[in-house]
Amino acid sequence: MYIKATLLSPLIIVLGLFGAARVGAEPIVKIEYKYYSIYPNTKWDLNNELNRRSPIIFQCKRYRGYTQWFVRWQYQWRSTAQQCQITNVTTNLDVTYTLPRIPPKHGADPEARQVFNRYLVALFKHEENHKNSGLYAARSIEKALLNLGPFPNCQNLQSKAESTAQQIIQRYRQRDLDYDRQTDHGRKEGIMIENFLR
Repeated sequence: MYIKATLLSPLIIVLGLFGAARVGAEPIVKIEYKYYSIYPNTKWDLNNELNRRSPIIFQCKRYRGYTQWFVRWQYQWRSTAQQCQITNVTTNLDVTYTLPRIPPKHGADPEARQVFNRYLVALFKHEENHKNSGLYAARSIEKALLNLGPFPNCQNLQSKAESTAQQIIQRYRQRDLDYDRQTDHGRKEGIMIENFLR
C-alpha cells in the first residue's frame, strides 16, 4: 500500500560563472522507519493482529505497510545579457516507511516470529518498489532540468523548471497508483499472511 505526498521547495542559486559545466548527481536519499506493534502469541494470531493494529487506513481500507516520499530540488544557473541556463541540479529524496513489528520483549512463540519475519521481507520488498518511484522521479528531475534551455531570461527558465518538475512528480505519483492497482496492493505478489502460514 502506498500513499505519498510531495514536498516541493526548490532553491535557486544564480551563478556568475560563465562557461561553467552542467552538472547533475545521484539524488541524496534519507530513509526513516516508523513501526506499529503487533502482539501475536502464535502464528495463527498474526492476521488478526495485523488487521486490528495497523494504523494505515486509505479509502476506508486498512493496509499493513505505507511508504511516503518527498522530493526536493535545487538548481543553479548562469546568466548573460542574452540567455539563462541551468548549470547544476541537486535533488533530495526523503522516504518514510511505516511497517509492523513484534516488540522484542513480547512473548510470541518462535514459530510466530519466523512466519512474521518472512512475511515482513515480502511486504518490505513491495514498499521498496514504491520508494523507487521517488528515486526515479528525483533522477528524472535532475536530467530534465539540466536539459532545459537556454532561455532568453531567468524568469522564463524558472517557470519552465518548476512546471517540468511538477509534471515529473505527477508521472511518478501515477506510477505508484498503477503499481498498487496492478498488484492489488501486493496481494498478486503473494504478500498475504496466509501464504506464510503453510
